[in-house]
Amino acid sequence: MKIRYFKVLTLLSLMILCITGEIQAQETLKKDSPIVNRDAVNIAFGKVERRDLVGSTSSINAEDIAKYDNTQLVSDALLGRVPGLLGYNNVRGIGSALFIVDGLPRDISTLTLAEVEQITVLKDINASILYGSAAANGVVLITTKRGDAKKTQMKFNLYSGISVPKALPKYLSSSDYMTLYNEARANDGLAALYSKETIENYRSQNKRLYPNYKYIYPDVDYYSSEYLKSYKPFSKATAEFSGGNKTATYYSNMGWEQVGSLFDFGRAKDSKQNRFNIRGNIDLKINSFIKSSLDAVAVIKNTSSPAATSIGDYWANAKTLQPNLFAPLIPISQINPKNAMLLAHKRDIDGMYLLGGTQSYLTNAIANGYELPLNQNVQNTFSFNNKIDFDLSSIAKGLAFHTNLSFDYYTTYDEYISDQYSVYSPTWTGDTISAASTALTKYGNDKKATTQTISGSSYERRLGFQGILDYNRTFNDVHKVGGTLLAFANIYKRMGDYQGNKNTNLGLRLNYSYDNKYMVDFSGAYVNSVKLPSKSRRAFSPSLGLAWMISSEDFMSSVEAIDYLKLRLTGGILNSDNGISGYYYYLNRWDYNSSYSWSEIQGTPDQGVVSEYGDNDDLKFEKRKELNFGIEGSFFNQKLYLETNVFTSLYYNQITMPQTMYPSFYTDFMPYKNYDDNAYRGAELGLTYTEKLGDFQIALGANALYSTSEVMKKDEVYADSYRYRKGKPVDAMFGLVADGFFMSNEEIANDETFQTFGTVKPGDIKYVDQNGDKIIDENDEVQIGRSQAPFSYGLNLRLTYKNISLFAIGTGRIGADSYISGDYYWVDQDDKYSEYVLGRWTEATKETATYPRLTTLAGSNNFRNSTFWLYKDNYFTLQRAQITYEFPQTFVKKLRMQGLSCFLDGSNLLTISKHREIKDLRIGSEPYYRSFSLGVKTTF
Repeated sequence: MKIRYFKVLTLLSLMILCITGEIQAQETLKKDSPIVNRDAVNIAFGKVERRDLVGSTSSINAEDIAKYDNTQLVSDALLGRVPGLLGYNNVRGIGSALFIVDGLPRDISTLTLAEVEQITVLKDINASILYGSAAANGVVLITTKRGDAKKTQMKFNLYSGISVPKALPKYLSSSDYMTLYNEARANDGLAALYSKETIENYRSQNKRLYPNYKYIYPDVDYYSSEYLKSYKPFSKATAEFSGGNKTATYYSNMGWEQVGSLFDFGRAKDSKQNRFNIRGNIDLKINSFIKSSLDAVAVIKNTSSPAATSIGDYWANAKTLQPNLFAPLIPISQINPKNAMLLAHKRDIDGMYLLGGTQSYLTNAIANGYELPLNQNVQNTFSFNNKIDFDLSSIAKGLAFHTNLSFDYYTTYDEYISDQYSVYSPTWTGDTISAASTALTKYGNDKKATTQTISGSSYERRLGFQGILDYNRTFNDVHKVGGTLLAFANIYKRMGDYQGNKNTNLGLRLNYSYDNKYMVDFSGAYVNSVKLPSKSRRAFSPSLGLAWMISSEDFMSSVEAIDYLKLRLTGGILNSDNGISGYYYYLNRWDYNSSYSWSEIQGTPDQGVVSEYGDNDDLKFEKRKELNFGIEGSFFNQKLYLETNVFTSLYYNQITMPQTMYPSFYTDFMPYKNYDDNAYRGAELGLTYTEKLGDFQIALGANALYSTSEVMKKDEVYADSYRYRKGKPVDAMFGLVADGFFMSNEEIANDETFQTFGTVKPGDIKYVDQNGDKIIDENDEVQIGRSQAPFSYGLNLRLTYKNISLFAIGTGRIGADSYISGDYYWVDQDDKYSEYVLGRWTEATKETATYPRLTTLAGSNNFRNSTFWLYKDNYFTLQRAQITYEFPQTFVKKLRMQGLSCFLDGSNLLTISKHREIKDLRIGSEPYYRSFSLGVKTTF
């Protein structure tokens, strides 16, 4: 299978190189070849000059970023640069945007920034509505690079670096774990499990003179240098080729990336990820009125990692396996040579160790890393675009027709060899293992597989089409008239789907501009949904935009500080099924139920057919209604650029199953209805300032977003007014209000409230009885925070002195809350103990305790959402910084190059937060990293 894909990639590479070579060999360029307008902005199904924009859009050019920022991911390039964008994919805090790459919704994780020409964020309904139902939360439009008929170029980018974990979990040693576990049992009224002598032996193991003590009294730290390196390496090389002539142009991109791993033991240390990508974008002039383009992309990613067995992968083991559980390795040198198990063993580690384990842990992550061949996860992505443009100016000047057919296919699967191994549990006599049959117990079998196993296979495919009839013409250099009539279809299906996700619509755009001063844009979409009943499957979504280039008015001519200033007002209503999670909600659905004492299904005892929900033939589209007012301008000879918008949106007729409209006995027949409404309001601001003072240049960028929300209508009935979600933010967090700890049995006995979350003891969290009913339960939950920050911002700075530049970019958020949760913090039963529990409640520390009492039972009272675990998640992160040196042109030309630069960069460098240690920590999976790299870029 690997060979077949390699042949496909090789053939694709040769085709691209042959075509580019053929184009280069053809006739030379003419001076009148078209030049790309740097002020041109890609919009929905078209491209316009920035001055003609009506809808609220922001764009960034990838080529400009690449000069001073070596970021590779599209998502990273969006962070902190676009006003109105929360993170990289949430437009105005409303929800995840639709990503369009070269005309089709696509996964941007397979795309590198080096392939991108421009990214445009369509923020309001007027700008995004032509993409129909799926554009309910805005659109991020990505256009990849094309060849330039006037410029033949080759670019190379090579860099290498290291990634260092930002933080690693800190778990307690074996002796501390056993001490605290005994304490937890005492809190539960149980006898100690570990004797003082045993604990002391474990505590002293690192102080012993002979090394075998760590095998007798294990203290396994999965995050120590015994198993992990302090960093993992990475390298990447990218090559770009572009050029052409009046007949054909081409752009190709080829890249290879390798990322190592932190593992530093056994076969696991050979873990790595290799990624290879190749893109070819070719534009052909068929004749005087037909042009075509062909785009082909292939991305192959192979990740080798330690095999994960039923017990879990390495990182899952690291968070759950107690340090004293067993020694992963048993030294053969300490086993009596006459031991029968030793004599019969078939597999060992370098002739020095047997694998340790227990009957309950026949496999474990460390043994897997030593003994099992690495698992190979293979991911293949193939994309294809074919566009055809017809110039119909012979029929009517300014008339054109465009088509685009796109196809994507993604597959993934795992390859591995299902070897088996044995683990051994020793009984030590002093510091040796005797020859007695009971001294070494074997669990499992040693077996080497003779075949390779393929599992975990899955696929995704996407088919897209668009047909566009375009008309653009200017009359008397004053009247610009434009119109677009389009059909758009996108069908997405993944393995296991009974019905794929279909998004189809017709679109209409009519625009007019008078003397580049007054602009009007009407855009609408006739959307279709397969999720709704037949009579409600189609609806028209209209939008209207008005813009006034006020700086072009005569009364503004004397204001020298203003280069240009534009006001815009847009509004619209979008019908969408984007928020409808399933199909056939309008039908009465029936399913099997096994709670019957008789059978309604032949051959299946105790099973009948029951209704899940009722039918509703009046189910309709969810709707988004929006109004946006914006200002855009350039000032002081283009030194200052400003973009700001104020917006309000209402999501209404959201589909839900209203429980309060029907009696409880009607539960199985309650239908879905259009009912819930949510409102979003806010403002965004983007500023860019540039200044040049001799050899010194400065570019400063800042953007900010304030976005808040409110639940306007919701199906809910509560006895207490504070529990209603209506009137509160959509992202409101509800929980209990903690009131310290129960301090004594006497306090508990005198407490009149009934605790419904379990029996409480001294050291358990006490909660406020909000409604005064003397019962602590879910009815006492109130709003205690917000999960989404209402205020977010981004800052970027670029300083240049002659050939040296310094760039930095960071993002921040204010006003969000988060919970401290997860196994690392919420520890009960037999969970592994971290340093976080050291502030636990005891009789000696009850006045200063920061953590509840320990327990070996279920901590259902303590470990639930409450203000005790809540923290303010305000932060600022320095995302990236880079120093770049451009070599002088006199030196570069001697090397027959057009450009040469070297750079040193870092990413995820610093987080400023009161709770940085929590934000930097990742439990149960690979840690978060900060990365550093050194590289060179060349242009020929």
